[in-house]
Amino acid sequence: MISDSEFANRLYYEYEDYFETSLLKRRFKHKDIIPLINKLKNKNIFTVKKIGSSTEGRDLNFISCGKGKTKVFLWSQMHGNEPTATMAMFDIFNFLLSTKNFVEIKNKILKYLKIYFLPMVNPDGAEKYQRRNIFDIDLNRDAIKLESKEAQILMRTFKNLKADFGFNLHDQDIHYSAGKTFKPATISFLAPPTNEKRENTDVRKDAERLIVRLYKILNEFIPGHIAKYPDEFEPRAFGDNFQKMRTSTILIESGGWKNDPEKQFIRKLNFIALLTAFKSIAENSYKKEVLNNYDEIPLNSECLRDIILRNLEIRKNGKKCSVDIAVNLEEINTNNYLDFYYKSKIEDIGDLSTFYGYEDHDFSGMTVEPGKTFPDKFNSIKELEEINPETLYKKGYTNILLKKPNKKIDKIRRPFNIVLNNSGIDENQILLENLANLVFKKNGKIEYIMINGFLHSLKYSSGEINEGLIVY
Repeated sequence: MISDSEFANRLYYEYEDYFETSLLKRRFKHKDIIPLINKLKNKNIFTVKKIGSSTEGRDLNFISCGKGKTKVFLWSQMHGNEPTATMAMFDIFNFLLSTKNFVEIKNKILKYLKIYFLPMVNPDGAEKYQRRNIFDIDLNRDAIKLESKEAQILMRTFKNLKADFGFNLHDQDIHYSAGKTFKPATISFLAPPTNEKRENTDVRKDAERLIVRLYKILNEFIPGHIAKYPDEFEPRAFGDNFQKMRTSTILIESGGWKNDPEKQFIRKLNFIALLTAFKSIAENSYKKEVLNNYDEIPLNSECLRDIILRNLEIRKNGKKCSVDIAVNLEEINTNNYLDFYYKSKIEDIGDLSTFYGYEDHDFSGMTVEPGKTFPDKFNSIKELEEINPETLYKKGYTNILLKKPNKKIDKIRRPFNIVLNNSGIDENQILLENLANLVFKKNGKIEYIMINGFLHSLKYSSGEINEGLIVY
């Protein structure tokens, strides 16, 4: 039998054999996973059972496989906009169904483990790509009162199972770093505490040892990008309560990775981590890990921003100073929730030497000014399409006035902000919380322009900006 490390390494390079190709974007809905779940009903190794329905009537399906005595329970997407592990579950189903490779390992996993999956605990939230359910309840703060149907189903399922291991699968903010570094916390772990004193029970120690094993293995693929979630006790959370009820519970949080907005690489890491965990539990190999190594995993820190622009000269009221500017981009759902647009925000101004950006630019020798609005109003989208954006950029214009359309529009992929009234954008201030529409000059000449947080070079070709904002 190969080692856990060798197994993970092979999974990394053979992952495409198991990748579920129908889930390519993270904004999928409940209806997109139902056909995949229905296919499992016809497979001998899986049992599929409806265990209830959400507030809006969407089925919650319970999928199980294996014949072992050790019970492992995984649940995902109790927050509707945290889909990474749900995608990975369907990759895992493909792996367990495959007869191509790893036959001995799969047989061992299915012999010694009984594995239970509850994908998409919050399908109503997933429908709108929002964290909470339709009553705006955070399901992971409803483990005591159990006011929501979804929380009731999850707790009832857990109590009926009495699982030995539990995997609480989430996504976290991409701005967390692994310690105080420039590296995103791409995967974060936690063995939740059972009380305010954070006592280490034997059950929690098993969770910690398994985390140490997974930390070592994933560190081969993403060195320095793994962190540990702070372990303050949260009495309303499911993970803390399940640990308290003697299930060794492991929280896995999927964070950020540069140029992976759809979380496809992080999905792959979930696939590797969970299958390696199954193997390690089946073989008890995690028990070899030294418990103290859990404390050595760096903590999540909030050291990242989407963009940091450094060493800029800013002028105001005849005075000047040197600043760094941090910009973050917020995803705003469109009406159908399948798509979104970005809204920028100036997150911070000043000395940002202890922060890092996914994009990090040194603008020494440059001044920054707010973008301007072109004074003439345009009549239609078609008229806008005839504009050469570069001619406006060179004069410092980031915004264009358009006659208000008959119906609301969420976005137009144009390389400038479209303003539908004269007071929509404050042109004269670079302030916290304002939109990031900025002009960068060197020796009085514009070299860069930022529109809604997207940077464009006038000196070098850097692609077209297509993320301007609609401002009503």
